[in-house]
Amino acid sequence: MPLSEKAKVQIRKYINTMDLEHSNKLPSEEILADIIGVSRITIRSALNDLASEGVIFRRQGKGTFVNVDSLSIKVKFNPISEFTTMIRDSGYTPSVRLLDMKIIPQDKEIAESLLLEEGDELVVAEKMFLADHKMCAYCADYFSLASVGGKQNLSEMARFENSIFAYMFYQSARKIVWDKVEISAEIGKRIPNLSKYADIQELGDKAFLYLKGVNYDTNDKPAMYAQEYIDPDIIKFSMIRQRDIHY
Repeated sequence: MPLSEKAKVQIRKYINTMDLEHSNKLPSEEILADIIGVSRITIRSALNDLASEGVIFRRQGKGTFVNVDSLSIKVKFNPISEFTTMIRDSGYTPSVRLLDMKIIPQDKEIAESLLLEEGDELVVAEKMFLADHKMCAYCADYFSLASVGGKQNLSEMARFENSIFAYMFYQSARKIVWDKVEISAEIGKRIPNLSKYADIQELGDKAFLYLKGVNYDTNDKPAMYAQEYIDPDIIKFSMIRQRDIHY
């Protein structure tokens, strides 16, 4: 973990020890650096990241303050956690079912997104995440067969049903660190393939949050194409946003 990330973790821990009803002002960069044992440059980088996430806000000439409202957010849209963590943070017991995993013909949009070459084999893994045994999210993850070490390793992936990211790292030390997504909504009965795994009559006209996007590794190379359908009644995303208003 980069030093600035470690500093962020320690600052969050420090915030948890504060009596925020009395004061939400953080110590100066110099004092925080001394408490945590890192340079002021590292502390400044960590504080800038926390400010962009809405955890703190900085006021010129006044100091750095904890955004108390941000502490009540259970599931953040950025940074995004894995589904089992989001379900748990939402107050439910998570579980996951690996529905299917198979090699499929190349899809043009997906192949272009993943920079696949002609002849590269494409795999899809379909999963359903449950919250207290109720369907919470349906996901279809697409990746190249080569990225997980070939056909001989597909059966082993069942052990990593909670996270294909973890399996990809296990096989190739490839870490997923950011993604780019399009956000829209979809009606349950219109979700492709879902009728094979869920009661489509029960889902009916229920609206799901639909996230479609590409996950990138530490080298900014596309590693996985994902389609995620999320029940917003269970996972309620929140975030603190900076406003760009010209006065």
